[in-house]
Amino acid sequence: MSCECAPAIPAEAGVESAVRAHATALQDPGCRRADEVEMFERGLNVFWIVLGTGAAAHAWTMGLVGPSGPESGLFPLLAGLIIAGAGVALLLLPSHRARTPAWPRGAARGRVLGVVAGLALMAIAMPFLGFATAGAITMIVLLRTVERSSWLGSLALAIGSVGGVMWLFGHVLGMALPRGPWGW
Repeated sequence: MSCECAPAIPAEAGVESAVRAHATALQDPGCRRADEVEMFERGLNVFWIVLGTGAAAHAWTMGLVGPSGPESGLFPLLAGLIIAGAGVALLLLPSHRARTPAWPRGAARGRVLGVVAGLALMAIAMPFLGFATAGAITMIVLLRTVERSSWLGSLALAIGSVGGVMWLFGHVLGMALPRGPWGW
């Protein structure tokens, strides 16, 4: 385990000097805290690897491709592999932690709350309004709160993207998307 607090010791200084400098650094509470954060981060990365691998393994048992096209396990398998791959990348790449992370304030907080509200709205509205209506409303909420797009631009992008998703998944791939009271 390396400590960012330990001073750089030239190679010619010897092992004793390096051990003494590292022992002195370990007595610094800030240095111990950095080591604890590094271990927590590694543990979290391993968690993502295990979660993604488990999701991919379970998705494999649901079936990937059948005679009529993609089965219900294909997309969860891809999602699990992406999560596991991201965990491996985070574990292998050097850490770039923020020194003093802070909660968002002002306009940034509004954007974060807009994303949370949009996702909650979609999850709550989809069983009642169907995918098309819930997706379009969610896109408008996200584009207005996060991107600060105009009403016309938000409406055009929401209708276009929902129409594209419905065409791709509903017609090309033959998947049943939740329908609202209007039949679409």
